[in-house]
Parts: sequence; C-alpha cells; structure tokens
Amino acid sequence: MGGIDRVLIVEDELLIALDVELTLQAAGYEVVGTAAREDEAVAMALEARPDLMVVDLRLADGGSGRRVAERVRAEIDVALVFASGNLDPAMRASLLPLDPLATLSKPYDATELLRVIAAA
Repeated sequence: MGGIDRVLIVEDELLIALDVELTLQAAGYEVVGTAAREDEAVAMALEARPDLMVVDLRLADGGSGRRVAERVRAEIDVALVFASGNLDPAMRASLLPLDPLATLSKPYDATELLRVIAAA
C-alpha cells in the first residue's frame, strides 16, 4: 500500500470524531468524512476510497466497526486503525485477520495515532 493521505473517521462519539479530524487535518491529512453508523461508513468509504479508516468498534444503533472494516475491505484496499474502550486480549486477537496497522485503546493520545499512520 502506498502513502496515506486520505482518511475516513468511523466514530459515533461526536467530540472524539471532531478531535481526531482536527488532529489529522493539522498534520496534513485529508479527512474525507466522518460516519457514526455502519451503513453510512461503508457507503462513504466506497465512494471516497480513503487510504485509511480510523474505526471505533462499537458504533451508533448497535453497529459494528469490525463489520464496516470487513465490508469495505471486500471492495477496496484500505488500511485500518481500530479504536475502542474495550480492547481486551481476545478482542485484539479477533481483529488480527483484518491486519490492522494498530488497535488503540481509548482514550488514546493524538501523537500515538499520528505515529501509527506515519509508520505505515
């Protein structure tokens, strides 16, 4: 996969989504959108074709960030960073088949996210 320029944020907590968006934009990344629901996230990803998705595992209305990642990856090649407040070892292990760049525990520091993206 080439460099990462375009990012989609999949996060149902508005303040977290805004913070991540501002952090990424300040670092020079193009945020192609933010989505809080599963179907919305998949549609945005397939239309915008981001290089990276930052994905919360639990979304609004019972949606699943893991399902978002699986559905999008079936159509396009996109890097993944998962974020969750509930990342126990079993959850982390279950995400390994999706080959994420990282799984970040909330709350995570913006510099941690930027370091992961820069290393991709």
